[in-house]
Amino acid sequence: MGKSGAAPLALGTLAVAAGAAFLTIVGAMPGMATRNVLAYALGLVLGWLAHKVAHVRHGTAGLFAAGSAILALVLVAGIELDGVRRWLPVGPFAVQPALILAPLLLAIVAAREGRHWRIAILLPIGLVALQPDGATLVALALGVAALMAGASGQSRRGWSARRIAIAAGALALATLGLLVSGIQTPPPVAFVEGTVELALLGGSAAIALHVAAVGLAVAALASRGGAADLALAAYFAAAALAAAFWAFPMPIAGAGPSHLAGFGLAIGWLAEGIRRARRTELA
Repeated sequence: MGKSGAAPLALGTLAVAAGAAFLTIVGAMPGMATRNVLAYALGLVLGWLAHKVAHVRHGTAGLFAAGSAILALVLVAGIELDGVRRWLPVGPFAVQPALILAPLLLAIVAAREGRHWRIAILLPIGLVALQPDGATLVALALGVAALMAGASGQSRRGWSARRIAIAAGALALATLGLLVSGIQTPPPVAFVEGTVELALLGGSAAIALHVAAVGLAVAALASRGGAADLALAAYFAAAALAAAFWAFPMPIAGAGPSHLAGFGLAIGWLAEGIRRARRTELA
């Protein structure tokens, strides 16, 4: 892997390490930090595998269809809590598929193999709105808007009517979803939500680690400056901002395997994509 491919992986790993250290010093329950690290490692593997599958015939469409189907399954067979349905039972665990799959679906439509049907991203946005999951909904919509802005900036044609329609559609769906459902949040889970308050109570070291975890994560995703990179960075930045104001899981700094798996998947996808591009350039 070239240096460019190593950058998101190195920065992402530092972000996860900072998040694990934060959870440790603020007194999180035993195993929370370890589960985050393991979930990130699993996400990396899944991200690399997903990128390879995307280059098989119909692989990109298959991945997108499978991800969207799982989000739809949540609405049918998911666990409901306080009027929201966001979790699927997987053995003894409950996972939040939107946190894992949103980065993948965003990366897929940002990839060259998926850009001709980017409008399909409106389907998972609608499914997330039905759960409802306000933080993921807003983050995904802003990620799509950033993708369209990045793609327009790199294109001679600039903002085409199609790009404007996709960005506007994503933001309109998110706005409509929030107007209909509001910001619905189940009771906050300690060390998963409310981490900003924990950081403030924990002192300067805790604040520094919390900021480092989120900041390094966004830097890892934006490190190359491509359209896909900017879209994923915008997604995680918006998710972190939402979690700072409402009772949503905080990415990277908070305990939660689903968010960490999704982050690892995004880093793995980007790193493998950069490695593949680098290998093509050298061929």
